[in-house]
Amino acid sequence: MANSANKADLLRLEEAFSQQIETLRSISLDNAVWDKMHRAAIDRNNEWFEETYFLHETFSQLNINGWYFYAHDHRLIAGQSIELPYKVTSNPIFATPGHSITQHFLFDAVAVNKKAMSRWGLVTINERPAIVLSHAITSGDASGTIAGTSLIWSYINDKRISQLSLALQKPLSLISVVSATDIPVNVVPAYTPSSLHGEAYNRQLNLLFNDYLGRPFFILRFNETRYPFDSRVFDQTLLVGLLAATLMLYLFYLFIRHQILVPLGKMVDIVAEVMDTSDFSKRIDLKGYDAIGRLGNHIDSLFALVKDQKAELVEHNKQLRNMSYADPLTGIANRRYLDQHLQTLAESDETTRMPLSLLLIDVDHFKSFNDNYGHNQGDKALVDVATILRQNTHAATDFVCRLGGEEFVIVLRDTEYDDALAVAENLSAQIVSAGISHVMSPYHVLTVSIGVATKAPGVSLHQAELIDQADKAMYLAKDAGRNRVEGYLSDT
Repeated sequence: MANSANKADLLRLEEAFSQQIETLRSISLDNAVWDKMHRAAIDRNNEWFEETYFLHETFSQLNINGWYFYAHDHRLIAGQSIELPYKVTSNPIFATPGHSITQHFLFDAVAVNKKAMSRWGLVTINERPAIVLSHAITSGDASGTIAGTSLIWSYINDKRISQLSLALQKPLSLISVVSATDIPVNVVPAYTPSSLHGEAYNRQLNLLFNDYLGRPFFILRFNETRYPFDSRVFDQTLLVGLLAATLMLYLFYLFIRHQILVPLGKMVDIVAEVMDTSDFSKRIDLKGYDAIGRLGNHIDSLFALVKDQKAELVEHNKQLRNMSYADPLTGIANRRYLDQHLQTLAESDETTRMPLSLLLIDVDHFKSFNDNYGHNQGDKALVDVATILRQNTHAATDFVCRLGGEEFVIVLRDTEYDDALAVAENLSAQIVSAGISHVMSPYHVLTVSIGVATKAPGVSLHQAELIDQADKAMYLAKDAGRNRVEGYLSDT
């Protein structure tokens, strides 16, 4: 069906056609239950039927073209057909016993069945389509047996077509169907008016009616109701629109995925990796100048800034650490660094397995040096001493620090007692060789007193004890006249 308007037209046409059938049925029914007709049919009273029913004016008004009455054995009792201009004639179709039409529509003398007391169908009479309707003749109370049949028929003429056109509000044309080849394409046959089918073809709707034997009979044709647009074109346009919309959605998804989802996913992964590893050298490296690209560039810039600030922070921390561990005057390690260094060594199993020596160095007569030369020269002398100590030890294994004032400490890893004494003698000689003038000293140059203490292999390091032993040895050197080295050898 082309559209809903065609369906509405079909329903109106079916209703109008059914109404015509019901009109004929009511005429037949109203007259077939009279007791006098029942008696006349039983008595086969031909005169009674002719005097009572066959009136030209009545036939014309009801658009009836013939009325026949039969006995229960299908024998014709009375009947007349009216051809234009309404002359009474006898139609041989309905007068011939055993004719297929009469056989199809007549009732036998059986018990009354109210559900099957009428029949109708389409037939050809005088090469013209007609409606035939029959009703069983019964008593007034519709009981007993069927006494005969009342049969009426009417041409489907211009008057009926006009009535149907008026109901449809469209002009109708009736087309006879002689054979199956006369049926237009796209027409679905229908066997009863209640199951009419129609198909639009060339903007016309063709409705096929079958005769009483179910054979194609005639077609009622009328113009299809058209919308301002062609529904087929509309359906095709809708389909193309849906496909285009689907394609656009898919392309939009690809665009969103390429421009937003993938870059955002990359950003999330890089940010998560940076958070896990603290490696701010990672870069998202997005191309483009859209919002996502600019966001990625800003994140990369932020990573670079954090990386630089982190490097600066590390450097500042290193400087602070050096400042906290370095002596501000001489640049070598201070007392705090010495304590940490000795603690680290004490916790090492390797330190326990090897010998370790500690040198405690004190500048001789340093107070008188300051008093005579001033504190600036005193500071310079301390810097010179620190430089000599650092230059004459191994930076990779030996630890040189200023303990405070004019005292220095050197830690010699993996160094036996005798080797430590040799290192101390060399340092003392190097300081004398530097020739730092000291007129208040009996040696007329700056000298040092050095105390040496050694931890034997296999003995744990006790830093306070080792420093105390070196301090005692250093005082032995001072008591012995200064500018000398004394040692303290412990068996533990």
